[in-house]
Amino acid sequence: MKSRLKSWSMVGSSIACTWLIVACGGGGGDLPSVPSDVSRLDCEVVDSATGKPVSDATVNYQAKTTSYTTTTKADGSCQIEIPAAEVAGVPFPAATVSKPGYEPQTILCESLRAGSGCDQEVTLIPLADNISIPVGGDTVMHLGDDQFEGSVNSQFQKATDGSELLFPIEDWADQVKRAGVTTATVYLDAKGWQSDVCSNLIEIVGDVGTASRPGGVSPSGGYWAGGRQVPFVFRISEIGLQQAQLRIVSGTCRGITDLDDFEINRIRVEFN
Repeated sequence: MKSRLKSWSMVGSSIACTWLIVACGGGGGDLPSVPSDVSRLDCEVVDSATGKPVSDATVNYQAKTTSYTTTTKADGSCQIEIPAAEVAGVPFPAATVSKPGYEPQTILCESLRAGSGCDQEVTLIPLADNISIPVGGDTVMHLGDDQFEGSVNSQFQKATDGSELLFPIEDWADQVKRAGVTTATVYLDAKGWQSDVCSNLIEIVGDVGTASRPGGVSPSGGYWAGGRQVPFVFRISEIGLQQAQLRIVSGTCRGITDLDDFEINRIRVEFN
């Protein structure tokens, strides 16, 4: 979309930015010995329960034309070097850290620039029994039509993946048969989401029916926000007991054919 007007409900833009930087790990800054045509992303990944380094976690950065991926070493460290042209002009670029048995986490930097880098400490939370990660939910995805102006809050790090995306919830049947489970709550991080003026949808499609909710509204400064501050609650009875997938739709805006452009990451479904 061409402008971002409002912040998340209950989360002002400055608070949202601060919250994500804290949640995803510290400040970041210039690093020594970075080639002039490269931007470097460094991380140190630890387990939130033990404080110990997490090895063999996948670190993924979705750039303009290429996906850059590495794994953490025995000491929990990672490093990705990205051509500077791939990250130029992108405020708050985001990478993802994921490993089976943990919730995925967003690495958020203020920027990635030629000849410098961003160093983040990332805390991975062990995956609770009632939390599911939809297939593809641990990757930065861009929805929309790539028709947006170059304001600071509409600078996206990759080209669009389409106007509608599906994320299968593979353990849906096992989760909903647990005693007392009546709701599925979706949490995600988002950037550039403007559902106050665009007909964006977040839906769960099941064997009984489809439950729809309006999308969210992310901060006007182009920050990533969302997470547990912005729950999307669905009733199991609306969806069914056998199978389900999350569907996110980019809608038209202000009654014209322009679609909202936004990016999402770190999708989780909590069953209660």
